[in-house]
Amino acid sequence: MGPATPEPLLRLVGDLLMLCSESAEYHRQPDVRAVLQQAVRTLVTYHRRLELAARRYVVAVVGLTNVGKSTLLNALLGSDLAPRRNGPCTAAPIEFVQGSELRVTAYYRQTAGRRSVLCTDADALHAALAAWADDRGDAARTIRKVVVELPSELLASGLVVADTPGFGAAQTGEDAGSHDLTVKQYLQQDVSQVIWIVLAEQGIGKREMQFHGQFFAEICDDIVVTGCEEWENQDRERFRQRFVAQFEQRIPAFHFVSGLEGLRSRQAQDTAGLEAAGIPLLEARIRQLADPRGRLAAISEALDQLVGDIAFWLGEFRDERNQPLSPWWRPDSWLRWSGVTLDDKRQRIHQRLIQK
Repeated sequence: MGPATPEPLLRLVGDLLMLCSESAEYHRQPDVRAVLQQAVRTLVTYHRRLELAARRYVVAVVGLTNVGKSTLLNALLGSDLAPRRNGPCTAAPIEFVQGSELRVTAYYRQTAGRRSVLCTDADALHAALAAWADDRGDAARTIRKVVVELPSELLASGLVVADTPGFGAAQTGEDAGSHDLTVKQYLQQDVSQVIWIVLAEQGIGKREMQFHGQFFAEICDDIVVTGCEEWENQDRERFRQRFVAQFEQRIPAFHFVSGLEGLRSRQAQDTAGLEAAGIPLLEARIRQLADPRGRLAAISEALDQLVGDIAFWLGEFRDERNQPLSPWWRPDSWLRWSGVTLDDKRQRIHQRLIQK
């Protein structure tokens, strides 16, 4: 599956980050600098993921309003726990974590105070959230996040799955509202990885791509397409091809899923229905992230893809005189990189980075 601890991979990513960062400063061609700077931003994200890999690891579900985020989460968790998004308190992220009993807790900005309710079932949980949403005082408006504890095999290894408010009104300028700022701050400060939900009939709009590019491009490896129950394989591939060109380098994996049918099938214990809804394949991806070894393997695979993309681009680059780039790397940085003892992983990456 991959390394059991993140330290070797963390050192590798750190060394590669230094090589790309110094080489970006070394090259004068704007296109080369831009590619290496993009690689640096991605490697910084991988470094952050590795630091979190053995600790608190947050996978956030993001998307526009009314694209089926909560329904999909309910299908994955096996119960109607994720609330509909309406009211002040649910304008905050909701984290689902492992617990021995069903409990919901609100955490507030700029205070150590919190409000916690032990719930007998999902209805009681929703009632607690509704009561907080109806609170017109300052408390409701200052909720930073809501944490739902529940017994869950999916969350047992310490994975945190978060439901985020929709960013339908998101603006990427300075005049963003407090609702969108909450989402942006949470993505930038707390989240290790993003699963992006899009609606089949809407596709991926310009505003969504702007939000993606500015706030979670480097931590998004997966797109879930909902509302595609009647689609054949060719329809799915047509959708993928339609939007894949919008991603500059790192192309997420596309998953075609019906959260509504998945939840119904889960409640009816209908295995065939779950398969048809695409839930088991998505669960397998989530379970990979739920296992610390799986998280490391996912980062390792993503690193291989990134290195391949960098090497391909540098090899294909031609300047204004139609000459290939030479050298690829800042010479003293390459000597430092090459001087480190090569294990199997570093050796494979080293071979990809050697100028042909």
